[in-house]
Amino acid sequence: MSDDHAKFKEGCVYFNAGDFFEAHESWEDLWHEAQGPRHPYLQGLIQVAAALHHASNGNLRGMKKLFASGLAYLEKGREAADEVDVEELTQLVLGFQNAADDPTGQAELPYFKLPLR
Repeated sequence: MSDDHAKFKEGCVYFNAGDFFEAHESWEDLWHEAQGPRHPYLQGLIQVAAALHHASNGNLRGMKKLFASGLAYLEKGREAADEVDVEELTQLVLGFQNAADDPTGQAELPYFKLPLR
């Protein structure tokens, strides 16, 4: 297993355990070195993780901003998305965001795991 693959998997383990800040940190080194469509793909994953970190701290405004930009980056890097199903991840993000938009504030936020291929 290459170092890059191990680092990516490490980020996935953190993400799926709900440790979104550490997932972000794991992927950031890979993102700095990535080129081509892999760069926006990783940036999108980082921003989705950061958005969920914000949500867990009650910062829904920051969450929404990062979800929007994260989904745009994932779309730009879709062709490099070997490990994650971007379409399914997009649906999970939108469902989470819809729950966060509940005007009653009573909806339970549906935290999710990465839809790995």
